[in-house]
Amino acid sequence: MKNRTIQDMDKFDQQIISRLQSHSRESLSAIGRDIGLSRSAVAERIQRLEERGIIQGYTIRLGGAGQKAVQAYFQLSLSPFKLDELLPTLQTIPEIRMGHALSGEIDLILFAETDSMERLNQIRRQLEQLPDLKRLLTCPVLQSVTKE
Repeated sequence: MKNRTIQDMDKFDQQIISRLQSHSRESLSAIGRDIGLSRSAVAERIQRLEERGIIQGYTIRLGGAGQKAVQAYFQLSLSPFKLDELLPTLQTIPEIRMGHALSGEIDLILFAETDSMERLNQIRRQLEQLPDLKRLLTCPVLQSVTKE
């Protein structure tokens, strides 16, 4: 049952997940009141969703005050591309917040948040030293667009 998707769940589980996605700190009582379940029923359903791996964690989104001054994406093309060999180096750069291995011309895309353009340039120079790097493109973020 661990592979169930949100479409396979009943309307209450779907509503609970929708509420938690938009506001993960909303009280169980408020969720239950709005969807027609008791607080304990909501708690039990959330626990089952966590146990089945449908809910895998909770996170926060920082507003403008919590964001670093400079954000950028790095697009890397390597030949050959050996992610396992790159990970130890990438993990030493704390400003790299996220990365995705891709299929196509770009092998790896990294997202970094730094306090300054100077630090961003230091990270770029560090990435330039990666073995088998064929191309590195830095794309500074001009404006964030979020889905609310």
